[in-house]
Amino acid sequence: MRGMDLRRVLTVGVTYTGEKIEGVEIDNLGLCQPGVNQEAAAFPLYEYDTIIINPKSFTHFLFGQAGEFSNEPYELGKLKGQNEHYDFDSAFYADDRQKEMEAALAAGATVVWCLSDPKRVNFFGYRETHLGYAAPKVAALVKRSTLLEKKGRKMGAVDPDSPFMRYFDVLSRTGWTFCLSDPADGITSIASTPEGYSLGGRVVLGTTVGWLLTPPTSQDAENQLVIDSLALEKADPAHEKYHGIFLSHTGIDKPFVRRLRDDLLAHGVPRVWLDEAEIDIGDSLIAKIDEGMKLSRYIAVVLSTKSIDAPWVKKELDVAMNREIASGQVVVLPLLYEACELPEFLKGKLYADFSKPEDYEAVLAKLLRRLRIA
Repeated sequence: MRGMDLRRVLTVGVTYTGEKIEGVEIDNLGLCQPGVNQEAAAFPLYEYDTIIINPKSFTHFLFGQAGEFSNEPYELGKLKGQNEHYDFDSAFYADDRQKEMEAALAAGATVVWCLSDPKRVNFFGYRETHLGYAAPKVAALVKRSTLLEKKGRKMGAVDPDSPFMRYFDVLSRTGWTFCLSDPADGITSIASTPEGYSLGGRVVLGTTVGWLLTPPTSQDAENQLVIDSLALEKADPAHEKYHGIFLSHTGIDKPFVRRLRDDLLAHGVPRVWLDEAEIDIGDSLIAKIDEGMKLSRYIAVVLSTKSIDAPWVKKELDVAMNREIASGQVVVLPLLYEACELPEFLKGKLYADFSKPEDYEAVLAKLLRRLRIA
């Protein structure tokens, strides 16, 4: 794929079974030492652009996925009985993985931690599965925030600008389990239960920055969690972070769209999906556009006298509006390039008016504010 570096993703305790995503390499591995299990051990965490950790059990975080003893009360003892090398202190070097996590965060990696039962056990000293976060501040935050295990589907408020809105939409169908009844300082909630408990949010604890979310409860939810996490592009921590955007337009308006694409990229928006930049000769046009829309948090429709009647733009807009209706969150961003009669279902929306050249910079700044990740 031209113009894109390979993005490396690590999933620990989460598996992705969806369609292959071009330009993305996904490792489902654990945090054990390579000398203990070479095949199951992740590379150093700072080698990944996106890291998702769900320490559902000791086996989940040590080896990346469920195992024979994942639900056993004496999991650590049974693991050691199965293989002497699986002794916890030999299999997992907490300090080493924590230093790797610090380096990954410093490099701008996207990190998502899933809420889980800490499963505190006494095995030659007390151990908790929250060691698998490789981030002591996150484990401490969960303790301070009063973790509750429930069984629910309904949700209260979901932040309309949440990058995980599609993930929460899946959970509203398949169910959610863990929540925080009293979120402590350091987490800004993006979704809640009807009684007001937090289902997760943005974590900022000094240099420990990422997302802490209720865990997936189905394979569909696991796949969506990975896709939504990918939409959070790796960025320079010294700069603002922005959501990616898909630019739906007609070919006649490409000069304006190219300028807008270049300006968004120059301001730090990491992924601006434009067909000529993303589709190689021989690629399926429909498949590639579908991929671009799937990985983009927002879909901007460039409106002009030509585009409002263009069949391809109408098709993309239909897909985008259906996603917005299904999720209940803002997805479609109308960008007015030329004065024209707006489609009826867009008339109630606020739009960015680029129709006056002298207002271009001011309108661009407003668009960037919308794309900014809080």
